[in-house]
Amino acid sequence: MRMKYEQANSTCRVGKFFLTPSTVRRAKCNEILGVVIKRIPEPELMQNLLQVKAYAEADFSESDDSFIQRIEKYLCLKGKKLDSQSLIVDLGSGPGNITERLSRRWASSKVIGIDGSHAMLAEARRRQSEAKSSNALTNITYYCWDISLIANGLMKLEKPADLIVSNSLLHHFHDPSNLWKALKPLSARSSVHLHRDLRRPSSVDELIALQKIYLPDSSALITNDYCASLKAAFTVAEVQAQLHSEGLDNLRVYELDDRYLEVVGNC
Repeated sequence: MRMKYEQANSTCRVGKFFLTPSTVRRAKCNEILGVVIKRIPEPELMQNLLQVKAYAEADFSESDDSFIQRIEKYLCLKGKKLDSQSLIVDLGSGPGNITERLSRRWASSKVIGIDGSHAMLAEARRRQSEAKSSNALTNITYYCWDISLIANGLMKLEKPADLIVSNSLLHHFHDPSNLWKALKPLSARSSVHLHRDLRRPSSVDELIALQKIYLPDSSALITNDYCASLKAAFTVAEVQAQLHSEGLDNLRVYELDDRYLEVVGNC
């Protein structure tokens, strides 16, 4: 759900914090006019070792846990149960934050994490290796695949996935059609999808407010990356057009909270 705006002369609550009346008026005006800040793409892959280390050490547990909860609720809504025969795919798995949570939540299912960054997957595999001493994360396999190769049919899984998810992946694509095209060869008609990403703010003021709310004490690297990701993110309308262009009208996109969009359905 989009940010809730109060009357023009009052403050606007976003999470635990409040936007000033002037920020509210500007953001609301931009929303009504359909104006958003210009999209500025960021690098598609995180290969910088400082970035990898920063993301591996950062605490994203609140948002990561909420993503797993969203998946649980959506599977329940769809009447989909995952068992020892099920395959779960995490696209853009990075250092394994979501992949590991999927592994623990559905421990009998096979989980595949796919990412194009060798550096990110090296960290993910290191963490997996450490966890194996306690017999954890043994159901995960990581593949270093460029998702555009999946889209073009050059990389394939041995069978369709039962659940396909991605978290904060879409905004990394310079050509987002590569992600949507990749879903088809990974899916069967019964495959369930849930893809969450940031949503581009309507103004620089809103972007700065979101950064202060959600990353008030983070390192400069993480803070700068977060702001760059918000600028690189898509709007709901843009994602709707992308899905329609790829013939994925069975997938629906929704605004979620004050900063996310969510794509769900079967394809």
